[in-house]
Formats: sequence, C-alpha cells, structure tokens
Amino acid sequence: MGKGGLRIIVLYCFVYMGIVGYGQINYSTDGNKVSSLEKSGKEKSKPLEVKKVTFDEDSYQRDLEYNEKEAYLAEIARKDTIINVLLVGLVLLLIALFFFYWKYRVRKKSSDVLKEKNKQLIEAKAEAEKLTNTKSQFISTVSHELRTPLYGVVGITTLLLEEKDILPKHKKLLNSLKFSGDYLLDLINKVLKISKIESNNEKLTKTPTNLLKLSQNLLYSFEYQAKNKNNELVLEIPNELPDVLDVDSLKISEVLINLIGNSSKFTENGKIWLRIKILSLENEMITIRYEVEDNGVGIPEDKKEFVFEKFSQVGREFNKSEGTGLGLSIVKNLLEMMDSEIYLDSKEGRGTKFHFDLQLEIIDEKEEKEIDLNSSSMNTIYRRILVAEDNKINQIVTKNLLNIIGYDCTIVENGFNALQMVKKEDFDLILMDLNMPYLNGTEATRRIREFNQITPIIALTASELSEVQEECMEIGMNDIINKPLNKNDLKNIITKHLLP
Repeated sequence: MGKGGLRIIVLYCFVYMGIVGYGQINYSTDGNKVSSLEKSGKEKSKPLEVKKVTFDEDSYQRDLEYNEKEAYLAEIARKDTIINVLLVGLVLLLIALFFFYWKYRVRKKSSDVLKEKNKQLIEAKAEAEKLTNTKSQFISTVSHELRTPLYGVVGITTLLLEEKDILPKHKKLLNSLKFSGDYLLDLINKVLKISKIESNNEKLTKTPTNLLKLSQNLLYSFEYQAKNKNNELVLEIPNELPDVLDVDSLKISEVLINLIGNSSKFTENGKIWLRIKILSLENEMITIRYEVEDNGVGIPEDKKEFVFEKFSQVGREFNKSEGTGLGLSIVKNLLEMMDSEIYLDSKEGRGTKFHFDLQLEIIDEKEEKEIDLNSSSMNTIYRRILVAEDNKINQIVTKNLLNIIGYDCTIVENGFNALQMVKKEDFDLILMDLNMPYLNGTEATRRIREFNQITPIIALTASELSEVQEECMEIGMNDIINKPLNKNDLKNIITKHLLP
C-alpha cells in the first residue's frame, strides 16, 4: 500500500471516530453533557412510542367498536323489550276485547231474557190487577148489600133500646144484639179494606167509650157458647175505672172477641176471666191492663212462638172446629196499631192467659154532658131535613133516629124526587143516599148545585168511604157518613153543619 492509501485509511478512521464521538457526547439544554448513546436510545424509542400510540389507538378503536356494538345490542334489546311489551299489551287487549265481547253477548242474552220476563210480568201484573179490581168490585158490591140489611138490624135495635119501658132482660139481649151487629159491620169494613190491600193504612178512630159497658156486652155475646160448653164467664173490673175513656171501641172489641173466642174454643167445664187492671192513673191519662184467662187445655211450649202467625192452628186434636187461624194474628196487628203488644202465659193442661196494656185519655163526663145539653138546646129550633133513601127499612130507621135527636124530616125515594123537592121547598139540610134508582145521589147533588149552593148536603153510603169521598167532595157535597147510621155520629154531623 502506498502513502496515499495509508492517508486515506487514517483519514477514514478519524472521520469515523469523530462521528462516533459526536454521537456519544452531547450537551443537554441545561449545559450538561449528554451521552450519544442515550441520545441514540431515545432516537430508537420513538418508533416504539409510535407503535404504542398506534396500538392504543387500535385498542381504543376496538373499544369504541365494542361499545358501539354493545350500545347497538342494548338498543336492539330495548326495542325487543318494547316490542314484547307491545305484543303482551296487544294480547291482553285482544283478551279484554274478547272478554268484553263475550260479556256483551251474555248481557245482551240476559237482557233479552229479562225483557221477555218483564213483558210476561207486565202482562201478568195487568191480569192480576184486572182480577184484583174484579174481586174488589165484587166484594164492594157484596159488602154494600150486606150493609143494607145490617143497617136495619143495628138501626131497629138502637130504636128499641131507646124505649123507656123495655124490660131489663130484653134490654140485655138487645145490647148483645147491637154489639154483635156493630162487630159484624166492622168485620165487613175490614174485609173490604183487605180486598183493597189497605189494612196497613187503617187508622184509629177513637170515641168516648165506657169500657165497663163494652166489656159486659162483650161477655153477654158469649153466653150462649159458654152454656153449650158449660163454661163460666167472669168479669173483674175495679171500681176506680173512669166511666168514659177515649179509645177505638170497635178495634178493642175485635181484640177481646178474638181472645175470648180463642179461650172458649179450648175450654170446657171451666172458667174464662175478663179483667181490667189499673196500672197507673195520673191527671187525665190512665194505663190499664186487659187480661183474658182460661183454665182450658193450654198451649204446648213448642207452639207458643207460632200462635201469632197467620193461619197457625194449635191443638187440632182437641178441637175440630179450628177456624182460619187468623184470630191471634189480627189481635197482634190491631194492638200494634194502638201502640201495644200482646203477651202470652200458658202451660199445657193448666190454661192460658193473654194480656196487653193500653194508655188512654180520660174523658170528663161533665164536659160531655154540657156539650149534649148545648146540642139539645139547638134542636129546639125547628129544622127541616130532606132524606133521599130508597130502602124502606132504612127510611124508617133514619126517620126515627132523626126524631130521637130532635129533627123533623121529609123522605123521598130517589134522586129525581129529591131534586124536585129542593126546587119546590126550602130545607136546612139534605141527607143524600148515593145509590138510588132513576137518579143516583151524586147526579142529583150535581144538579142541585147548579141552582142551590147553600143547603148542606151529607152523603149516606154503605160503601167504603175512601172509595167515594173524593168524588162526593168534588161535586159539592159537604160531608159523608157511613151506613148503618149511629145515633151519636148522625147527631154530631148534623149539628156540625147546622151551627149558626
């Protein structure tokens, strides 16, 4: 090798060493020397960091894609849930619609059945009402026909009792006859009311009543039956009992008749007691206890709770003539109307006792007498009364009743004659029977009111008052009274309309 070649090799070595030395020694920014190796290491780490950044970016990208995928899947799941909910809701809705449709069909079917039943019920109701009206009309007609002869029985009995020279034994019999007639009349009235289903609307009609006389007449009416069964009737009433009390005499009579009749039915060779006991006496009020006792067969313990029910019959083996079994039921209902209650005490084989309490008002007898005197003084004034009545017996009874209470009267047989008499003569009052031939009482009154608005007209009727009262008032009648006529009721109603 030549000197030129050696020089080149040396130069090359220096250059190489310079480059390497330059790479190994350097200064930092703060003036410290930095090794070229370190610098070289940092230069080498840059690709690694890039690779790491690239890797992190890929990882992030993968995470992003994963998260997007998860979000997408969650969205799909949410939509699936919504769809499932909607499907479930739709199914439930369909089920509900089907249920409602089924329910509608059932209801429609039931409604059709009910409509058909209602139609049948309406037809049955109309038929029942028709039958009821027919029955009511029948009973009304029959009761009217029964009242007409009963008017004669009660009226003539009343007239005979007014005779002063009547024998005491005959007077006793006549009192029993009149009592039975009044009771029969009350039963007819009740039958008529029951036919119209009006028993619940029945009202008390209190009148001044002597309970001693009423009880005596009551027992007298059972004397014949008592003799046939060899029974003794005993009346026990305290002397302190006031003479006149305010009570519904017909209803209390019906109660006692049912109780005494029940005792008579189950008693032979024994005694029947009718008692009145005073429980309290204060000022103008008195509380009494009525007792009906017998020593007959008595009532078995297991039958006591049924005896007050309708159609209940106890002891048929002892007595074949049991009747309808309505007596004690009627007693219970009547006493409830009078704010009282029936009590039973009985032992089989030892007899039976019924009792009930009543609170009654005491009527001052002196005041009653003063009223009667004042009323009788009015009768001294001459009064002319026209009586329109077609029944001959009723004419006799009415005329005699009017004469007894102090009035004179003219009698005509029908409404046409009454109309003609009113046109010809003046009368102070008219008693107008409603049912008469040729011209009835309502039409006669209507025609009289066309020219005479002053003369009082009182309707006489054997019909139920509630049936005819409204019509009578509308055509111009002033009042209405039931037949058979009671002397006191007739006197009071005439006095009422003849007051100056």
